[in-house]
Amino acid sequence: MSNDVLLTPEQIAAEERRWLFESPIAELAEVKGVTIDEAVKMRTDAVLQEAVIPIEVSVRPIEPQGKLIGFASVNFGGVVVDDFKVVNGQNGIFLGAPSKPDPTSRTGYRATVRINDRATQERLNAAGVEAYHSAVEKLIARAEAVRPTPIREQMDKAGKEAAQKNAARSAPAKGKEGRDGR
Repeated sequence: MSNDVLLTPEQIAAEERRWLFESPIAELAEVKGVTIDEAVKMRTDAVLQEAVIPIEVSVRPIEPQGKLIGFASVNFGGVVVDDFKVVNGQNGIFLGAPSKPDPTSRTGYRATVRINDRATQERLNAAGVEAYHSAVEKLIARAEAVRPTPIREQMDKAGKEAAQKNAARSAPAKGKEGRDGR
């Protein structure tokens, strides 16, 4: 009878991750049957593959033109790509890839940037939605700050100020005494 324990696929994956990311390089090399240099390369490649690239989006809202509601610049970990389109589609706001005219394509345009990873596209869209709403809020706040007060409110305020000044002024003298000061 054997004392071998059957491991679940999750346990095997956890052990592989431990060797790859946590164990000493010498242990990784021994377990995988490779040289120290190859083990270092394995760990470096794994760390780079696991790294999450920061995505920052800045949006310039425009007056809507059909579904197009703005343009965005996207910073992918230090690489900036301009001219993403902010589109309000059937399933909400998303960022469309920059494109250029191409008469040989079916649509007349060809994308100049492709994002093949769905998770990255979802992160990009989420950052784009947040940046769009933030940019619109800033525009609204700026418009409110420079918007003149409506004329009715201006007239009411001027009337109250005039009433206060008139109330503080002494009443004109009546009769001959008032005319003598001319």
